[in-house]
Amino acid sequence: SQQDAAGDATRRVRGEGNRQYLTGLKVGGRRVLILVDASASMLADTIVGVIRRRNMDAGAQRNSAKWRRALATVDWITAQVPAGAQFQVYRFNTDAESVLKGTTGTWQSAAGGTRLSEAVAALRRSLPSGGTSLVNAFSAAARLSPKPDAVYLIVDGLPTQGAKKRGGTVDGNQRLRYYRDAVRALPGSVPVNVILLPMEGDPMAASAYWQLAQVTNGAFLSPSEDWP
Repeated sequence: SQQDAAGDATRRVRGEGNRQYLTGLKVGGRRVLILVDASASMLADTIVGVIRRRNMDAGAQRNSAKWRRALATVDWITAQVPAGAQFQVYRFNTDAESVLKGTTGTWQSAAGGTRLSEAVAALRRSLPSGGTSLVNAFSAAARLSPKPDAVYLIVDGLPTQGAKKRGGTVDGNQRLRYYRDAVRALPGSVPVNVILLPMEGDPMAASAYWQLAQVTNGAFLSPSEDWP
């Protein structure tokens, strides 16, 4: 039916009707997985900003411009999910799990938009914290059965953690190694669409994620700072 094909019939995007679209990003598939970076770095675009925000109260953290952009992106994508599709929204830092409690590993129905709206609301209640393990996010994606046929990754840089949590700082080369380990954990033949909200001091991230999108036949975009 026409509704099955038109994702924006599934649920309304929060806020005013003049929301700009993420140009070049089409949302489709029968099983749509949205992976949202919810690590502490999603609080700001700079290390100094992250440290400052991390010490603020929960309200100030939720009000971080960068985190609001991530939420707006998820809001927009979920509104485009085809009504006949199944979906999941996973948040990840050092671990990865569904924002819908008790549903990790199981697909949810997009029909009617109710579960999609519940997922967005649950994500809004959460706070970014901890490091970033992309391998655990991609491993969680691989455990979904049937596998996703479209992945939408909202991320701000290369991972800072591998499969096991570790302390200390990591340099650019180590982050690239963590990234390559993560790519090997991806389920095969699944397009990965990357929405990058760039972090200061991570110059290799854009080229790495652009290449991931190209190799998997996905899209890559980095929205302007004033979106939406």
